[in-house]
Amino acid sequence: MTPSRPFSIACALFAFLMSACTEAPDIQNATVDVMTFNIRYDNPSDGIDAWGNRSQWVGTLIDSSDAVIVGLQEALRHQIDQIVEIAPRFSWIGGGRDDGRDAGEFSPILYDSLQVQLLEWQQRWLSDRPDSVGSVGWDAALTRIATLATFKIIASGDTLHVVNAHFDHRGEIAREESARLLRQWSHASGIVIGDFNFEESSPAYQAITFDHLLNDAAHNFGAQQIGTFRTFDPLSDTSRRIDYIFYGKEIEVLSYDVLSPIRNGRYASDHMPVIAEIRLK
Repeated sequence: MTPSRPFSIACALFAFLMSACTEAPDIQNATVDVMTFNIRYDNPSDGIDAWGNRSQWVGTLIDSSDAVIVGLQEALRHQIDQIVEIAPRFSWIGGGRDDGRDAGEFSPILYDSLQVQLLEWQQRWLSDRPDSVGSVGWDAALTRIATLATFKIIASGDTLHVVNAHFDHRGEIAREESARLLRQWSHASGIVIGDFNFEESSPAYQAITFDHLLNDAAHNFGAQQIGTFRTFDPLSDTSRRIDYIFYGKEIEVLSYDVLSPIRNGRYASDHMPVIAEIRLK
């Protein structure tokens, strides 16, 4: 018996819908690439490595990556403005460490607003008075800050917490106490990224990873020995791992990489960009 035309149309429509459902992405497994990158502040005395010679390259590196969230360190306001002009898919949040607005270095968070929605954010100082603008903590040589944000991953609806920080380069006590602050500010469904100015053998590293409240993404991929601070010169013997992506217990890390782009015999910064693909469990 030949099926009626309405019946045939209904069957075809049902087959199409089933096919569409099969091919639809699994939104429960939406992934997000995150990056941390100390871009080196605009220091005119850097010669051939001065910001004016690197700005376009740095902006293009960030834009051409798969990163959805990028934590920068040492960024001055005009450097951030130039990067987002080159990479307009990014919005950003953050304030200068000196006044909470435009003065001094920033530790901003850049984010692709087509893939994540900003829910809230705040800036805190790495001191025993974290809400005191411009405060210097413990034995730190300089004012240091962290930028905290909460995002909704648009594809899945999951909530992701992000902390981006830049620890002091001299104060050992300041680094250890700052690590304890970040543990307090972190979430199981979050990441903590930045330039921490410590190596894995330091008390500050032990403080931040104690009892696995936060874990080091490099460990999942045997990358503990890959240096992230190498100076601008690829021929230099300097190689220290001081830039990290830490993650909470509800985060799964799918990939991790330390990028080392070279152009005209130089790196894009004295720190290498670190990138990881993550998803919430």
